[in-house]
This record gives sequence, C-alpha cells and structure tokens, in this order.
Amino acid sequence: MAEIEMVRIDSRLIHGQVITKWIKQTSANRIVIIDDSLYADEFMKEIYTMAAPSDVEVNVYSVDFAIDYWEKEEMGKGKLFILFKDVKTVYRTIKKGVPISNIQIGGLGGKPGRISVYGPISFDEKDCAMLQELAQDNCHVYLQQVPDESKMELKKAIQRYNSLKTKG
Repeated sequence: MAEIEMVRIDSRLIHGQVITKWIKQTSANRIVIIDDSLYADEFMKEIYTMAAPSDVEVNVYSVDFAIDYWEKEEMGKGKLFILFKDVKTVYRTIKKGVPISNIQIGGLGGKPGRISVYGPISFDEKDCAMLQELAQDNCHVYLQQVPDESKMELKKAIQRYNSLKTKG
C-alpha cells in the first residue's frame, strides 16, 4: 500500500516550487498526476516525467485508472505526492472512492469568471461549491503556495471570494 504524503491542486502540475520545496518537505518518492487529458497525451506525459528529479518516479493516471488502481492495490508502493490540475478532478476522484483527507491548493490560475482569493489561487462558483462539499465530508482543504508561507484555510478563502464577488 502506498502512503499519500500530500495531495495538491496546482494548474501547473510539476514546476520549480513542487520540485525544490514540496517534494523535499514530504520526502515523497513518487509523483502521481491524475488528469484525464494529460493521461491521453504521450508527449506531455514525457515532458512532465523529465521535469521531475531522477530519483522520483512519475506516474500519470486518468481518474478511472486511479480509482481502479486504488481499489485493487492502493496505488502500489512508495510515498505519493498526488497532483491535480483542477478542483473538479480531485472532487471526482474522492467521490468515486479514493480516500483523500487533506488537499493543499497551490495554484489555480485566473480566467474569466474566476476571482483571485490568495496570490495565484483563484476560484469560481463551481470550485467553491465542490470544495465546500469536500470540507463538509471531513476533508481538510487549505491554500498554500510554498512551505515557508502561511496557510489560508478554505473557510477564509470562501469568505474572501464572496466578499470580492459582491464588490465585483
């Protein structure tokens, strides 16, 4: 059975902060990216694999494959750093049975209809609803870019979102 060291939502997936700070902090030896579109793109899978340190294995799974792999083998062995590109994918993964109890949100870029709540982290209405539902189901959700920065709890981020939305 693999140990889940950290679950992070970050639209950039593997990048400098993940490699230089979070992998070391967690001592993970496997990065698991769960993303349907990346799973189908062999070229991009290779790019992300090459971006990781040589001593860290990178696996890219679709949501359905990840769920099946968890049910059969609890994702194999090792210390996992699980990455998601967006809220809806982690939401689907949890709702379909992968037991994730903590989610760190490290980067969700801005687009039309999104509101920046904490640095480079922005939400829309759907994100807020899904994250609140996960929190109500006893999943701890917090926002934090890098280890040496303080965390923002989801409740405060939702309050900020609602405050900024009414001003908008």
